[in-house]
Amino acid sequence: MNAISPAAAFIVVTALLTAGATAQPAYDFSLVTSLAEGALIGQNVADPIRGFELLLMKDGTIVYDRAFGLWQIGQVGNADSATKTISGAVIMALVDSSPRPFSLATRLSDYIPEFTGAKRSITIAQAFSHMGGFGNSSAVGDSTITLYQAALEIAAAPLRYFPGTNFSYGGVSMHAAGAVAEIAGQAPWNTLYQQRIAAPLNLTRTRFVLTSPANPRIAGGCESNAAEFATFMEMLRRGGMHGATRVLSESAVNQMFTRQPPVGVPVANSPLNDSSDYGVGVWLDQRDANGRLVGAVAAGARGFSCWIDFDDGMVGAFATDLTTSGNKQALLYLIRDAAQAAVREAELPPCIADFNQDGGIDGGDVEAFINAWGMGHWSADVNQDGGIDGEDVSAFIAAWEAGDCG
Repeated sequence: MNAISPAAAFIVVTALLTAGATAQPAYDFSLVTSLAEGALIGQNVADPIRGFELLLMKDGTIVYDRAFGLWQIGQVGNADSATKTISGAVIMALVDSSPRPFSLATRLSDYIPEFTGAKRSITIAQAFSHMGGFGNSSAVGDSTITLYQAALEIAAAPLRYFPGTNFSYGGVSMHAAGAVAEIAGQAPWNTLYQQRIAAPLNLTRTRFVLTSPANPRIAGGCESNAAEFATFMEMLRRGGMHGATRVLSESAVNQMFTRQPPVGVPVANSPLNDSSDYGVGVWLDQRDANGRLVGAVAAGARGFSCWIDFDDGMVGAFATDLTTSGNKQALLYLIRDAAQAAVREAELPPCIADFNQDGGIDGGDVEAFINAWGMGHWSADVNQDGGIDGEDVSAFIAAWEAGDCG
């Protein structure tokens, strides 16, 4: 069999999953709805969630959008720490291009020399992945000062940890990095956000409302709604593209979804199951058995969350500010799993042996299966046991040799 390039393999797998389809598949999201309705009465959560909107996208198309309880479709809520992902995108936009030199390796002290001593070495990458070593600071919530003045207060305060040695979740280091971004970008943070992210995505209801226009809370000041935040995350899922418009370079998005803290770093505090798997402003929360990233999430303290399911081409948004992140965390994963299962069920090849769905059972199906299996694509889990391994190879070959569509 002739070898084919990874790009060609991706085209083959994509083609076999969409061949013959002229309309959006019918997805059975009844379990998703059941889980959402249950949350209103306290099922799968410690405390009932009074209201929220749940939106699902598949390949950029909204396939599910419902409001539950005391919430309406399109309602704006406080995104809290989900803001970190939006701010991470602003940072990466400046890495793509900025009036003054700027990269993830840029040090805070390169533009704000008051970061001295151990703070002198702190990089933008460390600041946006909770590795800066800062403690808390009231400066992030001070509406009487500017972002730059807040950074000076942060620079004057003692570190809690030596930079780069501990994963300590918080927003202070990002706030300081935001001040550096303003200097390198030669514009206020809100202007940078508007020009680089909001305008090209047509985000009219996603904006920094805390703490003040002069001192925006970089790591927690946004409000948004389900549709707009999902639009933003879909752009990231597509490698920086929104329609035909490039918002971020593919390289910038790849860096954003690359783990920044070293594997095995001590975790001082983490709201996500003691995880330190973090990119640039975003949680890298799901990996397959081979360590390949398959899921990422932006999550806020009062429940606002938006996730990407890379291997299924999905984005989901859970919009609310009426609960807590800890209260709904387990529920969110149940909903994600249910949504994924519904999409996969609808898109399973009707005939295992005819893997490329061209109407014949031949060598092309073997090649298509091997490519999917080698890429770890979910479609290669032909025995549907949740893993992609040698047993799937045996199951496929047996079906192929028998010409079996069962």
